[in-house]
Amino acid sequence: MPELEYSSDSAHAQASFRLADGLGYALQQNHRSVIRLNLQHFLWRQVFGFHIHPSVPTDLEMIVDVGCGTALWLIDVSRQFPHSQLDGLDIDLTQAPHPKWLPANVHLHSWDIFTDVPAGLEAKYDLLHVRLLVLVLSGLDPMPVLRHFLQLVKPGGYLQWDELDTVNMSIKKVDPSLSAPALQEIKDASHAGGRHDWVLELPRLLIEAGFQDAKIHFYDDPPELVRAFNDQHLLTMEEFATKLASKGQTEAATRFTHLVQSAYQECVNGAALCFPRVVVVARRPISS
Repeated sequence: MPELEYSSDSAHAQASFRLADGLGYALQQNHRSVIRLNLQHFLWRQVFGFHIHPSVPTDLEMIVDVGCGTALWLIDVSRQFPHSQLDGLDIDLTQAPHPKWLPANVHLHSWDIFTDVPAGLEAKYDLLHVRLLVLVLSGLDPMPVLRHFLQLVKPGGYLQWDELDTVNMSIKKVDPSLSAPALQEIKDASHAGGRHDWVLELPRLLIEAGFQDAKIHFYDDPPELVRAFNDQHLLTMEEFATKLASKGQTEAATRFTHLVQSAYQECVNGAALCFPRVVVVARRPISS
């Protein structure tokens, strides 16, 4: 079990998302987590202005969303592609609607990204979409998972990966003189000493895995959504604290809970934690 890190200049435990290592899915799976994921989907859609990046061709007959969660991305895309087949893959489908409530062209299947690709899914999809694996892959070599993704995509097909950029996080303030120590500690915890910097290396990693033409696109929070994103981040921190407590890491959980309470008041005063986002688009070579 990972140990909680301590700062050298204080008596309290220093929060860190290094503690996500080995937790698998490091957040909760209940009605609160479903609400957070749905809010997150709508906020990301507001920032991007698209579900599928404009660089991806629109002649998509077979689309898969890996780590589909609540299936909202698939539901939205089904309206844009009513005649395409849309599959969702996730290790746990309990956060998604009942199959009878999904659009007729959306189908969900259970799959663990760390296991072999089922034979029936190999080279099946024109587009593979994936979002927010930064904590799932915390402390792990992402290359085996990237190679699994390559297997899912047809030769000539595309991958779109939407992810948090923990390298370029910032605390935005309405007044530079505002103090925001709790938000600063959450920012430092999320950076985890560079543990998640690999996200900005995704173009290179995808090419090493067998993709080509990998490009990264950057998206920041517009001012009018800074507060909404901040509060959504605090919900994520609460879920992480609960997960830590369930694993017996009560001191770390208590620290994160305290930070959330303090950070909320800081955001009321006009400070906010901002995680930029990236979208990485790559293509499987036609000849592969």
